[in-house]
Amino acid sequence: MSSKKIIIFGLIIYGLILFQSSFLVPFVSLRRLPSLAIIFVLFLNIREKPSEGTASILSFFTGLLLDAFSSGPFGLFALIFLTISVIIKFFLGKYIRWEMNKGLILLK
Repeated sequence: MSSKKIIIFGLIIYGLILFQSSFLVPFVSLRRLPSLAIIFVLFLNIREKPSEGTASILSFFTGLLLDAFSSGPFGLFALIFLTISVIIKFFLGKYIRWEMNKGLILLK
């Protein structure tokens, strides 16, 4: 990925986290919020080829950003997001074959 895409995705993630932590809080009962950042990170990891590592780096920094906004132990979200990213990359690389010219995603 180019640095322009990394900056754009980083700003999108930052906007999603701000939207989630400031705007959605009063509207959700029982304090259970959907994590918009994890949904976007999952999308990035599934969309990217398993051999690339840019989405994993973005996942880690998204976790650090969520840690800055949370009251839990610092680094917990970063560890969770990085672990999810590595697991997705592992399964995509091992069990799914990408044929981009045909537009198909096939199981191995």
